[in-house]
Amino acid sequence: MDSEQKTSGQLLPVLAALGAMLFWGLSFVSSKAILNTGYPPMTMVFLRFLIASLVLIPLQRRLDPEFRLQKQDRLFLLLSALFGIFFYFLCESRGIKYTSASNAALITAIIPALTVAAEYLLFRNSIRWFQGTGIALSIVGVYFVVQRTPGHYDSALLGNLLMFGACLSWVAYNMFSKNLHKGLRGINLITFQSVIGMILLLPVALSEARSWSFGSLTVWLNLVYLGVICTALSFFLYLYALAKLGPVRVTSFINLLPVVSVVGGMAILGERLLLAQMIGGGVIIFGVFLVNRPGRARVPARG
Repeated sequence: MDSEQKTSGQLLPVLAALGAMLFWGLSFVSSKAILNTGYPPMTMVFLRFLIASLVLIPLQRRLDPEFRLQKQDRLFLLLSALFGIFFYFLCESRGIKYTSASNAALITAIIPALTVAAEYLLFRNSIRWFQGTGIALSIVGVYFVVQRTPGHYDSALLGNLLMFGACLSWVAYNMFSKNLHKGLRGINLITFQSVIGMILLLPVALSEARSWSFGSLTVWLNLVYLGVICTALSFFLYLYALAKLGPVRVTSFINLLPVVSVVGGMAILGERLLLAQMIGGGVIIFGVFLVNRPGRARVPARG
């Protein structure tokens, strides 16, 4: 009886985690669909966080009306938004413009391995032999993924390098956010980071003003999806699952991200992968599995 109740009680958190991974995985496809219309990349990202902020601000006010940001958290909150939103999406949006959504997702799968490596270099956290092997395999896998796609060559290579820059930005975000998670509730952290990120993105979006257009219905449906579903809703689903299942179990779902993106890119955008890129993606995922074997929590890759 207790076993049945425990299984039943974990069904919703598991579904929440699966939902978050599905939405985040398709965010690469949605972004690529917008950029394929010629829409300015940083304007797209700014509108994504503007929409997310319009949803999150009233929600945060309702759920935690007495919250006041502490002085000691302000600098790290600013730095986390600078690297996790501004620099990350600066690289990601331009990277997706030049490479495929499938490649972009496969490259971001290296983030957990890079994070473990950064923790070792900065904080001297111990790395087990299988984690070191996983980091090495992930790097080898990225080498295969970034092989030039016939017909795209230099632009695809540039896009892949930009996506690797996005990965490094997210690793920096992890470092600056480590202590913030201890003192701030999830809703407060997400809301403030989204608002700060939106403000930082505004000047870059304004620099694209000459390329602005209202956009088609498809563009706006994808923007609403990115802002409401991928940014606001997906973080709530992830945090709910995290509270119920714990970090080790929840983050075991993260390897689904590149799988969802590759399938979505092929089915929706008609993308194709070279055999070497498929092998590289598999090597990255296996490497990340080794890095995050039980005993160390994973770090989510952004979408």
